[in-house]
Amino acid sequence: MKRQYNLTFYSLFVIILIFCLFLIFPVSVFAEQKDQSQLAEVKIGVLALRGKEKSRRQWDATAAYLTKKIPGKTFSIIPLDFDEMSQYVGAEKVDFTITNSSMYVNLEYHYGEARMVTMKTKSSEMGMTQFGGVIFCLSDRKDIQSVKDLSGKRFIAVDEKSFGGWHMAWRYLLDHKVDPKKDFQELLFGGTHDAVVMAVLKKTVDAGTVRTGILEKMAQEGKIKLDQFRVLDAQALANPDFRYLHTTTLYPEWPFAKVAHTDDELARDVVVALLQMQPGDEAAKNAGMVGWTIPLDYNTVHDCLKAIKFAPYDMVEEITLQQLVDQYKPWLIGLVILLVIGVTVIIYIGRLNGRLRLTMTVLDHELAQRKRIQSSLNEFKMTLDQILDCVFMFQPETLRFIYVNQGAIHQVGYSSEELFKMTPVDITPSFTEESFRALIAPLLDGKKESLTLSTEHLTKTGKCIPVEVFLQYVKPAEGVGRCVAIVRDITKRLKEAQEKEVLQSQLLHAQKLESVGQLAAGIAHEINTPTQFISSNISFMDESFQDISMLLEGYHRLLIATKNDKVTPHLLEEIETLLKDADWEFLSEELPQAIEQSKDGAQRIASIVKAMKEFSHPGSKEKTMLSLPDLINTTLTVCRNEWKYVATVEMDFADNLPQVPCLSDEMGQVFLNLLVNSSHAIARQLGDNPDKAMGQITISLRQIADKMEIRVRDTGCGIPPEIQAKVFDPFFTTKEVGKGTGQGLAIARDVIVNKHGGTLEVESEPGQGSTFTITLPLSKE
Repeated sequence: MKRQYNLTFYSLFVIILIFCLFLIFPVSVFAEQKDQSQLAEVKIGVLALRGKEKSRRQWDATAAYLTKKIPGKTFSIIPLDFDEMSQYVGAEKVDFTITNSSMYVNLEYHYGEARMVTMKTKSSEMGMTQFGGVIFCLSDRKDIQSVKDLSGKRFIAVDEKSFGGWHMAWRYLLDHKVDPKKDFQELLFGGTHDAVVMAVLKKTVDAGTVRTGILEKMAQEGKIKLDQFRVLDAQALANPDFRYLHTTTLYPEWPFAKVAHTDDELARDVVVALLQMQPGDEAAKNAGMVGWTIPLDYNTVHDCLKAIKFAPYDMVEEITLQQLVDQYKPWLIGLVILLVIGVTVIIYIGRLNGRLRLTMTVLDHELAQRKRIQSSLNEFKMTLDQILDCVFMFQPETLRFIYVNQGAIHQVGYSSEELFKMTPVDITPSFTEESFRALIAPLLDGKKESLTLSTEHLTKTGKCIPVEVFLQYVKPAEGVGRCVAIVRDITKRLKEAQEKEVLQSQLLHAQKLESVGQLAAGIAHEINTPTQFISSNISFMDESFQDISMLLEGYHRLLIATKNDKVTPHLLEEIETLLKDADWEFLSEELPQAIEQSKDGAQRIASIVKAMKEFSHPGSKEKTMLSLPDLINTTLTVCRNEWKYVATVEMDFADNLPQVPCLSDEMGQVFLNLLVNSSHAIARQLGDNPDKAMGQITISLRQIADKMEIRVRDTGCGIPPEIQAKVFDPFFTTKEVGKGTGQGLAIARDVIVNKHGGTLEVESEPGQGSTFTITLPLSKE
């Protein structure tokens, strides 16, 4: 802390001394130095995370980009490690810096650096302006499941000054009651992010930390595989645009900062050039980013450094005013003398140039203020022009547009001059002026803060574009209120939704056919059984026909002999023998039964084929009125071989049930999944079943108010309470490999809840069975 205060008073002394020299000596000396500095090379100090050579390859294209964009200036990259960065900035050996967020805060505090823009990384099409820390270990370390398991372990970070490679993880560990300085067996620093990852991979240490994106990048380079590591306390991807694995809170990305001595005009040119950088530029590609954006708020970085008590917040002692006076008494005396001299000179010059200086000061202040306002407006307009969404502003009274950004001009095809003569009604054919005013009335009355709607924009060429509109009424403290509309083209989103719907339909039908395929052996058995006894009966009737044919021939000879009065005892004896050999009493009793059995078998085969045809045929994409009892009977026929050996089925259907609006093929798949699951659960409960016991499946249908309730209850093994909440999750299954994919109940829930507006719930008691309850609305709405 003493060194810190020495530096502060020394800096104050130097500033006052320079100020006095500036008043006494001609300003031309300093002007000459400034002109010479402007001719020098512009140097950008870059923090070399993964080594200086990789850093130079990563950022040389940015230097070339700025050299091309800013005539008369030559930019170069100076790769620096953590210690060199502070040295070079303090010695004014670089003009700008690209460094991590914590080092920027330190440089800002000690050397007056000022952030100009913030990096947008390649996590998404729009880019991300935040990053975080990843705490990880090898995936086979069963003894390390969270950061709380790191006590007593050997840990490696990038560098003591690395923000993403140490500071974020340090704060996260402290927040979770793990003090690295006390609880780690050993704390090491690898120097680079790659070295940290390789140390964990080679089991030199137990765990480590790097910044987000490093693991993915090294995996992409083929150096590692992501499944070799486990991210501890992995955070859920609440932001779908941030796709990297991370443990810690997200912090602002690296800033591009101006060193204190750098010319402001040059800094403004650099800002404009960087904000114009596109994702396709070579500089952005080499740097692994989308571009740059307006500087973010780095207060979260300050909070992090305060929490870990790291520079510039590493001062823990307090000092009294008396101690300062005693320790710096000679400096204070010299300071007072210089102040007296300075005040004297200022008073002298003030008396000579009072009026002129006052006038010039007022004019300069007004001019500077106007420049700042104009600059802020230009920067704001430039920012709005660079975003992909369309921004429209219009007056609520006249509905005339008063501002449109470049995105809006590009979307509708009109120039800004043309749009300023138009209203939202002119480009939104679904609205009239009356209906549009009725739409924004709740905003103007303060009843609603904002509105979101989907509509279509009509372009200058007559093309209709589907859009999503966010409307808000904004009234500045001193000014006239205006309506702001942020419009996004949703053509791609709608197309993807349609494709997704088609894919889901195809997947559902494929799963239905897959289910039929899995049941094919049972269905074949169901068809084979009646086929066999039909075949046996036909063989029996064939043999019987031969006996009857011979008997009839005998009777025919007897008939002819009778007509001719030539009946002989021998002929009668022959007829009696044929009758006895044919066993007519047996045939007269068995032949009708064989015919009936064959007819019954043929009907059973026809019903199975009909059920398979109805079940496998793709249904309509629109809901149709359907008889649930018929659908359930068809499904029972299809999957009969699954349940007939383990359970009996009881159907408890109420009388006079109405038809229900359904997607027939998808609802049939739901019943199939539930019935097959019940059969498997009962089979598991029965085990080897030495007593040939049978379980029971009960299906009940009831109309309750304006809904239809379907219950499927079984006496199976039941579902443990700890996994009941997961049974509807995709790919979750308790069956052995090959028995189930974990998709059945997930598809059932999607069909019932999302496509039919119903509910699907489960009640279960282990060892007693489960009951699945479905409710379906009777209305098509």
